[in-house]
Amino acid sequence: MHGRDGRFLIILTFVNVIFYKMKEALTWLILLTVVSMALTSCKGDDPQTDYASIIAGTYTGTVTTDTGVIAGITTVTKKSETKVDMAITAGSHSLNIPGIRVVSTEDNVYTLSFSVAGNSLAGEVEGNNLTYTLSSGALDGTFTGTR
Repeated sequence: MHGRDGRFLIILTFVNVIFYKMKEALTWLILLTVVSMALTSCKGDDPQTDYASIIAGTYTGTVTTDTGVIAGITTVTKKSETKVDMAITAGSHSLNIPGIRVVSTEDNVYTLSFSVAGNSLAGEVEGNNLTYTLSSGALDGTFTGTR
């Protein structure tokens, strides 16, 4: 019976080694999973894509036209994460422009663009400063203002 007992002991030892290795591998897998979840969790510095909320507000400044410089107010309202509406007042002129596209060009700098049927707006928001050039039948000029 020593032959069978010896083989049984060898098999039992082999099974124990395999079980121990699997247990060790499972422990490492669980540890690796926990560490990777901790390293890839959400952070506050994830890229912001709601550009419209960042630039929304009322900007007060001046409008330079062919005839001179007049006081102006531009109110930027969020329409979607990447589109805004503008309510522009310059002197006695008022103009509403819906659906202006907003794109982030670099950190804290946003480009504005709109064009339809001969009317266009191109501008930029950097921090709290808004600058744009508008070409339309009712109002042509360059606005520069702060929020």
